[in-house]
Amino acid sequence: MSDLRRAATPGAVGDAGDRRAGILVDSGARSGADRFVPSAAPLAIAIDGPGMFVLRDHDRTVYSRLGDFKLDETGRLVDELGRAVMGFESRLGAGAAPVGVNPRDFSAQRFATYRIDERGLLVGVEHRTEHRSPKKHEVLVPIAQLAIAIFPAPERLEREGDSSFLATRAAGTPALDVAGVGGRGSIRQHVLASGSIDIEGDLRRLWMLRRKEEIDTALASASDACVRTALGLVR
Repeated sequence: MSDLRRAATPGAVGDAGDRRAGILVDSGARSGADRFVPSAAPLAIAIDGPGMFVLRDHDRTVYSRLGDFKLDETGRLVDELGRAVMGFESRLGAGAAPVGVNPRDFSAQRFATYRIDERGLLVGVEHRTEHRSPKKHEVLVPIAQLAIAIFPAPERLEREGDSSFLATRAAGTPALDVAGVGGRGSIRQHVLASGSIDIEGDLRRLWMLRRKEEIDTALASASDACVRTALGLVR
């Protein structure tokens, strides 16, 4: 049941085969390590290859392989938990910051819809009418570039919930850039990264729990027998 639950949870992280303290699953750092599940959400994406999305959770920065993104009521790009997606409004920017649609454009409904392409570029789609014809055509307007993080030792990240990570000193300083650059994976649209299932670990823990239950039952039975014996001797 544990395996089935985790398999149905997109982006869930299992334990690594390396059982040393502080070692997590690689989190998809090897190309092709992830499988994908379809999503009808227009801004749902997944990284096909190395890298993690960068999210801002109040005053904390967290990292995740789960790209369940949407625009909130103000036009900010957020995940399902409301955490801001970090990126670059310009490749020349000093650092990553929360990204989203210009509030005036968003309130005026300038764009008919939005997309995130294979390089992680958030674009607004305008429907324009040609002057000499009633035919409409799409115009893609760049809005922001999503940041993709690479850690020197991603297996040393600290798990935060089922699908998120916190940076640690052992994991190293993350390098931020765009998808498809510096060994980072490309973006796949309308899919989510499926859960990384640790079947071996779950079965082992289940076996240990059953053994503990058997031992507890045996000890209780032995204790009860000792009490009965003692009462018999007293009589």
